[in-house]
Amino acid sequence: MFPSSRRVAEVAGTAVGIVGLLLFGVVSGADLLTVTVDALSVHLAFFDGMLSVVAFTAFVLATGTYVLWGVWGDGGAERATEGAPVCAVVPAYRDADVVDICVESLLDSDYDPVEVAVVVEPDDRRTRRRAAALAADHDAVSCLVNGNPGSKAGAINHAVEHSDADHFAVFDADERVAPEFLPAAMGELLDGADVFQGRRIPRPTGVVESLAYCERVVVQAGYAAAEPFGFTHCQSSSTAFTRAAVEAVGGYDDRLTEDIDFSHKCHSAGLTVRRRRDVANTMEAPHSLRDLWGQRKRWRIGHVEVVEARLRETVAADVGADDLLSVGRAAGAVAAGAFLLVCFAQVLFLLLQGVEWAVALPYASVLGVVGGVWLRDHTRGRVGRPGAGLLLAPLVYLGHGVLTVKALLEYCLTWDGEWYQVTKVGA
Repeated sequence: MFPSSRRVAEVAGTAVGIVGLLLFGVVSGADLLTVTVDALSVHLAFFDGMLSVVAFTAFVLATGTYVLWGVWGDGGAERATEGAPVCAVVPAYRDADVVDICVESLLDSDYDPVEVAVVVEPDDRRTRRRAAALAADHDAVSCLVNGNPGSKAGAINHAVEHSDADHFAVFDADERVAPEFLPAAMGELLDGADVFQGRRIPRPTGVVESLAYCERVVVQAGYAAAEPFGFTHCQSSSTAFTRAAVEAVGGYDDRLTEDIDFSHKCHSAGLTVRRRRDVANTMEAPHSLRDLWGQRKRWRIGHVEVVEARLRETVAADVGADDLLSVGRAAGAVAAGAFLLVCFAQVLFLLLQGVEWAVALPYASVLGVVGGVWLRDHTRGRVGRPGAGLLLAPLVYLGHGVLTVKALLEYCLTWDGEWYQVTKVGA
């Protein structure tokens, strides 16, 4: 069977887009700029690409320092160890082999009382049996069958609708929740926050898994760039919120990346979102390059979906400064991918011209940021010592550039709503 015309256009467009951005990077980076200061008899000549490299390095160091400050700090907030009941929602689909990890870690939480609601899909019998067994073994655990089947967003909304609690926390089934997470989250919510966001990190048990860990650090640093301007990213995992907050935004919407969409809804509603990077849970990382690519491509397609939704909402309604920030944040996340390919090409061009520092400077800055975060996680017992995968961290930027072009063309031409699920084995 021959591929459809749309599929051919998507593949060809992706190739042309990637090559075009790389060529543009080489051409623009090769422009020779000159600066003359007559009073000092100084005449300087340098490639335009050097400016891009310096700007990229400055961005990495600025956002990376902000992230490191949060990771190494203690948050400076009180932690609540008891109080109002918390409903911990664990959406689970094809997660029979890993759901114990999340449930058992929640039962060991330093906060009391905690009710754990595992929400399963109607057609997932294995996970339903395992969740029912956990509910039978623990009074604090219940098994709910998703009344809005087909999405994580529907599972979260279903759990909220069927709970009497006023405070909720959401976790992935493979997430190992730190004992201090719920005390920190409830401390913030009781202090007036509407939404609390902790940090979630892949467990780097191998080279691919380490690359996934590095990618999360890099992406979180990118998210941090918008925080000084009032936009704080919140997710659908390692997240806590009040009932009033979720009702104010109408719950989670059924999107490929419901968490990114939720972030924009919270921002538009003027909710107070507090992020604590010193509080971190771990999750299972993809174990193969195929899974890593498939999962990250799904997330990038989700970014594009959110951009379209935000643009449509902006056109259909009056917009204010906060709305423009939200749209800019969404579109900027996609546009940054194009810049990464351009910058990568400029770095290669400069290397061929013998400008070694153009490689060493950004490489060292990326390793410094990722290594600093990894060191903190290691000293806190969350991950093992850094391995060879850490040296591959700069490749994350190239991968994001390629994924952005691929996701944009696939979303516009061939994506039919399907999403990729990685293999989970309980590692």
